[in-house]
Amino acid sequence: MTALLIILGIIAFFIVLLSVKVVVTVHYEDEVEVSLGWLFLKFNILPSKEKEEKKKKDKKPKEEKPKEESEIIKEPKKKKQDNMFVRFYRNRGVEGVVQLLKDAAKAVGGMFRRIGRAFLFEELFVSLTVGKGDSAQTAIKYGETCAAAFPAMGLIVNTMRVKKYSIEINPDFIYGKSNAKLHTKVSVRPLKLINAVIIVAFELLFKVVIKLLKHGRAKKPVVEKQVINNTNSK
Repeated sequence: MTALLIILGIIAFFIVLLSVKVVVTVHYEDEVEVSLGWLFLKFNILPSKEKEEKKKKDKKPKEEKPKEESEIIKEPKKKKQDNMFVRFYRNRGVEGVVQLLKDAAKAVGGMFRRIGRAFLFEELFVSLTVGKGDSAQTAIKYGETCAAAFPAMGLIVNTMRVKKYSIEINPDFIYGKSNAKLHTKVSVRPLKLINAVIIVAFELLFKVVIKLLKHGRAKKPVVEKQVINNTNSK
């Protein structure tokens, strides 16, 4: 009983840890800054403070002496064996292969949808300044940027989970310079990612792998048995 309680306590402990969200913060202005936070821990990924320089020594390959004609032995060519996919195609035909691909694509697509919904954009702020030399070119570039940026932001907001967001685009008619600023904070709970992977693993196992193993076996050669009937003549 005590051992069971210890095991359940360990499982509950890991579930609680995996339920704590991991926060990734990305900030771009002059350079990209990326940091990762979990519980009370924080890691600065970019820019890295310490840059390790690894020196690679060029190793010249040893020159192999040419073998004499008497030493060269040609290996016999091995016959190519049919793999599991070829045997599956022969056993199930084109329709079976198409259905197998549909099941695999459906399972993988469901995994990406679940993973996408597991992420939460707590902050998503974009600021763009558009300049293109003279005023006419700047106005054209400004219109093109608005036509591309606003629908992209709308797509992200509609398909992903976004808490706070804003986008602003301003033309620079005076200096004609372009500039971009980005700040985003994305959080995810590792437990949700693990659940998505487990679900797709079971779907691939029962809908794809088992079917492939079942119908991808090599057929055993059929040996015809000859039955000899002996008649006893009286």
